[in-house]
Amino acid sequence: MNKAQIYTMASCPYCQKAKRLLKTLNIDFIEIDVTNSFDEMQKELLGKFSLNNITTVPQIILNNKYVGGYDNLESAYRKNNLAEYIQ
Repeated sequence: MNKAQIYTMASCPYCQKAKRLLKTLNIDFIEIDVTNSFDEMQKELLGKFSLNNITTVPQIILNNKYVGGYDNLESAYRKNNLAEYIQ
């Protein structure tokens, strides 16, 4: 079963789009609201995935693989490249 984590903020339209796309793809996800803890999310993801910088939400992880933001998720979907993230 595919599992996703999505780091969001309540007022973010791209977060809503990402959640809709994950639901359309029947990918279960855990939503983590970082409205009050963006800095902590940055530190966690920068360390875990050896990233240079994170400045936006959503941040999407599929099966413990870093996808990135909504544009990255949508691009992988449109190019049929989600196989590298899902089982």
